[in-house]
Formats: sequence, structure tokens, C-alpha cells
Amino acid sequence: MLDEPGTGLHARAQADFLGFIDERLSRKCQVVYTTHSPFMVQPKKLLRVRLVQDDGRDIGSRVTDDVLSIDSDTLFPLQGALGYDMVQHLFIAPHNLVVEGTSDFTYLSLISDYLREKNRISLDPKWSIVPVGGADLVPTFVALLGKHLAVTALVDSRKEGHQRLQQLKQHGILKDTSLVTIGSVLNSKLADIEDLFSEQEYLLLVNEAFGTTFVPTQLLGSDPIVKPCARALGVARFDHGKPATVLLRKYTQILPIISEDTLRRFEALFKKVNDTLA
Repeated sequence: MLDEPGTGLHARAQADFLGFIDERLSRKCQVVYTTHSPFMVQPKKLLRVRLVQDDGRDIGSRVTDDVLSIDSDTLFPLQGALGYDMVQHLFIAPHNLVVEGTSDFTYLSLISDYLREKNRISLDPKWSIVPVGGADLVPTFVALLGKHLAVTALVDSRKEGHQRLQQLKQHGILKDTSLVTIGSVLNSKLADIEDLFSEQEYLLLVNEAFGTTFVPTQLLGSDPIVKPCARALGVARFDHGKPATVLLRKYTQILPIISEDTLRRFEALFKKVNDTLA
């Protein structure tokens, strides 16, 4: 049992120490260690991680693997590890699909893998999906990477458009064919990735995520589905991540019941994205 074994070690030395634990120590005994360092967390072995949070004198310390029940400070090393791993892969991948957020990453990855198993149209394995943390950051990432790597941007369709991305196309940083919008798949000027699901299917995720019992008739308005969901919840800003997390945690139960129409819409999206490969 080790307490903060990474303290005082360079990031690369911490990675070497993790290798020593895996290759030498763990073969002889169980190893448990505490850390606040993202470099002491292995993104490919997150099932080993337990989060420890101090819930005060009355409750005490709590150990859990449920990331939804932990505060942001406790989650930081885990988020840092995932972010570092993402950046490492980003800069060595020849073909990068830049998306707005982690919910996009979740839907695209899970449904693409599911369709691939069915020998249907899926994302080409050459793609490295890169969530950048919001629509406003997509142009910045494309500008930084577009001159050096093959980049395709997949974005929601917005009322205000994507002027900065259009400017990048004009400057030759982003090819005309390398900007894909969800609306181009759904033939709609306004569309989010969540609109690829049927209302009933997306509400299944929303109800599980927020503990609600909404039905399609309660969604008022013809705008992208997250907007009526936000109105039904009575919130100004909808949390896209929570329904995506439900699919991530229960994909073995949910994906087999996804409708054929939804699968075809995702196939159309994947084909459009794959067509942008150089």
C-alpha cells in the first residue's frame, strides 16, 4: 500500500513507475496506492480506479466508482488523465474528427462500434474522434491543426451559422468538404446530434438521466430536441452529458432496441464523414 508514490517524480517517471507496478509488483501482490496526479491514472484501466471523497464529519470518507456522485475537485485527476491521453492521441493521429463535446464522442463511438459489429456502415477506423469542449472551441482547434493534420469538423447546425469555420475554409485551412453538419444529414437548418435519435429513444435517455417520466407529447416546440427537453425540465441550459452517460453505462441494453430509422440516420452521417477522408 503506497501513499502518493508519484510525488516528486517527473510525469514520464510516474508513467515508468506505473509500468513497474504492472510488470513487477502486481504479479506478486495486490497494489493499492493513493494519488492526486493525473499521470498516475491509466486511462485504459479506469475500472481499477476508486474515487475517495471526504463527506464531512457525520459521514466521513466515501470510496466509490460512480463518477456522477463525486464533486469536480475529486474528479480532476481522472479528467486530467483522460485529457492528457486524448492530446497524446490527437497529435499522432493522421485523421482527426473534431466534435464539440464528450456527448458527441459517446454517441459516435458507441453507435459506430455497434454498427460495425453488424457489418453495417460505421466510422472508418482511421478516424480519431477529438471532443474539444464546446462549439466555440471547434474553430480554434481546426485552426491549430488544420495546416498540419487531416481534420474534419462535425458540428451541430445552428441558427447563427459557423462563420469562423467558413473563414477557415476561405483561408484554405479547412477543405470545403471537411465541414459536416448534423443538419446536412437531417435536411434541417437546425439540428443537434441528439436529433438523430427518435423522440421516444432520446427521452428514454433523458428520463433515466434526470429521473423524469416525459413522453413525446410533453415536448413543446419544433426546435432541436434538447431545447424542448430543457423547457420540460425548467432549466435554461441543458446538460447534454447526462443522457450520453446513460447510454455509455447501459449501451448493452439500449443499443439493441434502437430503431432502424435511427441506425440509418447514423449510417448516413458516418458515410458523409468517411467521404471526407483524403
